[in-house]
Amino acid sequence: MSSQKQSGPANKREKEIWVIYNAWLRGGRAKSETGSDDRISEAAVEDELRPVAEGLEELGFSPEVYALSSILDLVMRISGTGKPKLIFNLAEGFRGAAAKEMNVAALFELLDIPYTGNPARTLAAAQDKILTKRLLVSAGIPTPRWKVFQGGEFPCLGDLSYPLIAKPAREDSSLGIRAGGVFSDLPGIRQAAQGIFGTYRQPVLIEEFIDGREIGAAILETEGRQAVLPLSEILFDGLPPGAPRITSYEAKWLADSVFYTGTPAVCPAAVEAGLKARIEKTAVEVFALLGGKDYGRVDFRVDPAGNPFVLEYNPNPDISPAGGFARSLAAAGIGFRDFLDILVRNNRHG
Repeated sequence: MSSQKQSGPANKREKEIWVIYNAWLRGGRAKSETGSDDRISEAAVEDELRPVAEGLEELGFSPEVYALSSILDLVMRISGTGKPKLIFNLAEGFRGAAAKEMNVAALFELLDIPYTGNPARTLAAAQDKILTKRLLVSAGIPTPRWKVFQGGEFPCLGDLSYPLIAKPAREDSSLGIRAGGVFSDLPGIRQAAQGIFGTYRQPVLIEEFIDGREIGAAILETEGRQAVLPLSEILFDGLPPGAPRITSYEAKWLADSVFYTGTPAVCPAAVEAGLKARIEKTAVEVFALLGGKDYGRVDFRVDPAGNPFVLEYNPNPDISPAGGFARSLAAAGIGFRDFLDILVRNNRHG
């Protein structure tokens, strides 16, 4: 195949690419499984859908936008029309269950259809924060110390240092992390963990809170080569006095909240060279450890002594043009359409 043919936009082919998203977001259910405002974070995928479809059209494709609500319907549709050459995967769950995000990707693998984004095994590992932390420790990658609460008797926290933070072990998008969610005593952290367990019905991660900087390292893979995009940082100077310096659910999703307006993101972050190099090196190590593909983001906290600790790997960051990943792309001089083209080229086989 000539390099000239690869360098330009692909010729238009009818429905060669399907853009698939979890359909329930468009009017089926008013709330998430928890019955709370958690749905806001899930609905954010709608902000990605149109720009992705329009960007693919600009690249010369005529994408099929498919709302996934029934596995049987999808299989029958493919049986009738033929398999697409590529699925642009925007599904962040199935029928409102974020935990089934990995199952959707696994279905594409069973159907032998290439798809963008991280593979099912990576989605599964990243969504399980306890498993992720164990893998990080096994690889010698620094992460805050932790305990697990699984209902029933509360664990002994004797070797953990306050302050502590509690979070659902199998959620993302700051679900279960509220603005006051950092605690300096046993009654507070116990009540918080019990409340999270009661709401989400899953193990609760109790973690040492690092009161420092929060830095994200977005990673873009281009034909097997990983590059860390310009680092981004969440600034906490605008939070109310005494409020914990965290990216809570309010800070991430509730636009009318003082916690949202008080935690702006800046990219590129002002990070000195030595720390920047450590973060970038660690981010690539995490990406490789968890089997990342195409793109993702590694979230860090940096303690007052300048030591970075990995909080988690986000395998499905918001890629809408207004999102944080796009800011990192822009800081690297990569346009949104160019980003889509990279993903297509990463995953097209023949």
